[in-house]
Amino acid sequence: MRRLAASIFAITLLAHLPATRVIATSSITDHSATMPTSASRAVVDGLVFATPLNQFRAARSRAKRTHRWLITTTDGCSAPLVGSSGQSFNFRVACERHDLAYANYSALSRLSLGVDWNPELRAAVDNQFQRDLQESCIRRRHSERLRCDAWTVVFFHAVRIAAGP
Repeated sequence: MRRLAASIFAITLLAHLPATRVIATSSITDHSATMPTSASRAVVDGLVFATPLNQFRAARSRAKRTHRWLITTTDGCSAPLVGSSGQSFNFRVACERHDLAYANYSALSRLSLGVDWNPELRAAVDNQFQRDLQESCIRRRHSERLRCDAWTVVFFHAVRIAAGP
């Protein structure tokens, strides 16, 4: 069952890659680069919990080159009307990391690869999201920071209420 689920996951990923990437991927003999394994959680954990926010995009790019199975698609912050940024805030990178966490942990859980996408893990991911949002506000002027911090509360609670495993 695991092999079937892993194969379906890999085929789905390959179907969404441009043709040139599909050809390059098919010639790789190291399947750990193209298919997730039980060690894949460490890769996601490192990106989500151990990488400083200001280094996340570069680390994600490096990880994607090494681990082609990594899901990196994002819509930024899918906040209706507000989007990813405003006059006093820019939460784009925090939302990108949050999207990566939700997509990869839930995929690894579905494939039974050492991840239990449960309320505790979701809370840990959402709490990291809140810390990332707060970090995005730190370098703002005082008047902007107060508004940015208020948006942090809104975004965090919206995720806690609307999203879920």
